[in-house]
Amino acid sequence: MVEGQAQRVTDRATLERLAAAWATKWNGQWRFEVADGGFAHRDADADGPVLVFAVKPTKVLAFGKGEFSHTRYRPS
Repeated sequence: MVEGQAQRVTDRATLERLAAAWATKWNGQWRFEVADGGFAHRDADADGPVLVFAVKPTKVLAFGKGEFSHTRYRPS
């Protein structure tokens, strides 16, 4: 879990980089066109704009499984 202040991403260059990264990571299943201030679905049946947010972490919690224990990280 990540805690921090969320800020909307509207910078076109950043949105283009993110759209390309998601298309690659998700094997083309999540494909977005960059629109003014966010994304637009490539699928004509989808409704509305897609807003994009970035979170600058103030605290990260990781939960244990098996022989690993949980931990907390706070950036300085």
